[in-house]
Amino acid sequence: MHADSLNLARQWEQLLGDPRHSDALLHFGASLQEDERELFPQAQLLTLQRMGLFEQLVPRADGGRLDEPERVLLLSRILSRRNLSCAVAFGQSLLGSIPIWLAGSPAQRAAHAASLRAGGLACLALTERAHGSDILATEFEVRAEGEELRLSGEKWLINNGSRGASATVLARQVHADGRSELVLLRLARPDAPAPAWQSLPKIATHGIRGADISGFTLQDHRCAAAEALLPRGEPAIGTVLKTLQISRILCAGFSLGATDTLLRLTLGFAGQRELYGKQVAQIPAARAKLAQSYARLLGADLLAQACTRAIALLPQELSLISPICKYRLPLECEAIARELAVVLGARHYLRSSDALGMFQKMQRDLQVVSLFDGSTQVNLALLAGQLRHLQERLEQPGGPHDAEAARALARQLLRPAAWAGGWPEAGALRLASQGRDSLMLAYRQLRARHEPAADEPMLAATLQRLDRRLQAWLDAVRQALWEERCALDSCRVLALAQDYTRLWHACALALAWQLEQEDSDGGPGGGLDADLLLENLRQALPELEIAGCEARDERLLQRALAALRHPHLFSLSPLPCAW
Repeated sequence: MHADSLNLARQWEQLLGDPRHSDALLHFGASLQEDERELFPQAQLLTLQRMGLFEQLVPRADGGRLDEPERVLLLSRILSRRNLSCAVAFGQSLLGSIPIWLAGSPAQRAAHAASLRAGGLACLALTERAHGSDILATEFEVRAEGEELRLSGEKWLINNGSRGASATVLARQVHADGRSELVLLRLARPDAPAPAWQSLPKIATHGIRGADISGFTLQDHRCAAAEALLPRGEPAIGTVLKTLQISRILCAGFSLGATDTLLRLTLGFAGQRELYGKQVAQIPAARAKLAQSYARLLGADLLAQACTRAIALLPQELSLISPICKYRLPLECEAIARELAVVLGARHYLRSSDALGMFQKMQRDLQVVSLFDGSTQVNLALLAGQLRHLQERLEQPGGPHDAEAARALARQLLRPAAWAGGWPEAGALRLASQGRDSLMLAYRQLRARHEPAADEPMLAATLQRLDRRLQAWLDAVRQALWEERCALDSCRVLALAQDYTRLWHACALALAWQLEQEDSDGGPGGGLDADLLLENLRQALPELEIAGCEARDERLLQRALAALRHPHLFSLSPLPCAW
């Protein structure tokens, strides 16, 4: 991450303060009260607007501060550590903005940037009550009448649906000759209540109870076509799919931030609570769960880092990388939350008003992330459709020149101190990667040129098993898709897609460890060391048969406790935090 982004994040952390204390700008007490009463976090969003954080949603080309995707990810983590309902409302404003930044006219971009700077929320209105995720079946209707558009229809289950100052809407334009096509509109909500634009009631939800999950109905709403209709540089569905390629990755910040708080609360509790004559943190089973949860969270941190940097570095491959990240990372964080709940015992279930009461709220809120911007099944299906070409490309060997290029790219994606700036243009994004997966190609090229040191026989054997496991997956894809011609939506192909998310994550970790060794000459350090690598591989791929290790757990736990005593984000990037 760029040093400027880290410095900004430090400032944000200090300004927002320790959320356990009532004098913090975003504190747990207010978050819990709002959650109990299902209140929208309006005051907290006004705080963010006064801090200038809405500038981070506007690209530099439009006068804002948005230029490094990883900074957006970090901002999302910092907010989600404190209140996921607030972070989601803020993040939805970026989701509603991405189509404007990708495809909007200069006038639309300027109007949207001004709205955001004023603290106006935005939303992306894709779904409808009758069609759910089948957005190709959109019925929200647009008809042109001279220089005006006449709009009628309903958008439902929309975040910021009744509070957004603007809505980016997928609609179906019906032409005079009967033809219809999907279009994107940027609509400004009327300043005063209007019969033609009616907000739908807020929907009660299991988590993020205060979020404005609602919608709106338009009936003969009139607007200027030049102001509302996004230019048709490409089919509207293409812009939507490219938008989701970016947003699915950035959703990782919600999961990482909430899980950071869950681990921090549990570590604090385990160090103070006494059971059976000893602290919970001294009970071997609890120590193992805490250590392994810490390792798993840092493994998810690396996954998010690599995928987020790919937004700038590999925009042509996001059709592949995005569903990997969106499938894998939220489920990893949910699994960590379940393990930590075991350590907390009955306390994880209590809706108390103290800081520990945030655990049940965060655990509930965390579960919604896997539903955003395409569910886990939608993302598996997106990945399954690309496996045939992917298998072909990964089987092609690369030469020495390719290996050097692969090493340079891997460093940019995987080394904490590296960074990737720039917001992609719509033309740089692709709806399919044509089988290209640069990170996995880099792994296959560089693994053949590196072996662990002789004093690490267990690690060497583990990486060899990982290589064989990857080759077995390639063989299985060849058999299923080329020889047996299995349907892409079959359970067998979806299982292969799921396997690839685990393998991609495991290979990214192994490659990051290799680069760490090259940069540090194998010496000790605080980065991704052998302990973190082995524990993550053990949990990601049980078939590698990596044994548990108490000594390894102890070293990992000490790292976690050090980050708690001298507060740092649970991350491979060094970031002091307020708590």
